[in-house]
Amino acid sequence: MSYINIVMPLTDFIPFIQEVLEKNNGSIYAEKRNSDKTVSKFKVNSINDIENNREVNLNFYIVLNEFIDEKKSFYNDNFCQYIIEGTGGRIDKNIVERISLRLISKTSDKTIKKIFNAIKNMLKKNETIGIGVKGGSALHKNYFYEKSQINKKMVTDMYNDKAPVIEIL
Repeated sequence: MSYINIVMPLTDFIPFIQEVLEKNNGSIYAEKRNSDKTVSKFKVNSINDIENNREVNLNFYIVLNEFIDEKKSFYNDNFCQYIIEGTGGRIDKNIVERISLRLISKTSDKTIKKIFNAIKNMLKKNETIGIGVKGGSALHKNYFYEKSQINKKMVTDMYNDKAPVIEIL
């Protein structure tokens, strides 16, 4: 299964990939917890729609527009091949959380794979993005990080005090 890991706030990541999404007819959806404690999805139209310190266990998704029914599960076999799942990206004044992206389906659609690979290539080529971190006792040569965030504590999970802290190599 393919993953991309980047230490960057979601509010920075969305504008970073916007051109790729527009070019490939993709959108971002995010989960929110309702007052009755259920979780629903909504289309993200601007970064103002995203709270920096979203609740724990709320994901976001990169989706191909024409295939989505936001009322149904994105993990449904009819939809998952058109979706990239994203976790993390929360930030507060001193901490930034890793974003982890993964293709949900083993048989993903070629356009969603194209978006996934375009994001990875953009990260590799962008001068504001660094590559290589240390998390816990492991080196992660394929982790990306936003260089402007290096003065903050970088973590894999903002809501888990035992999660490894990420250090720049």
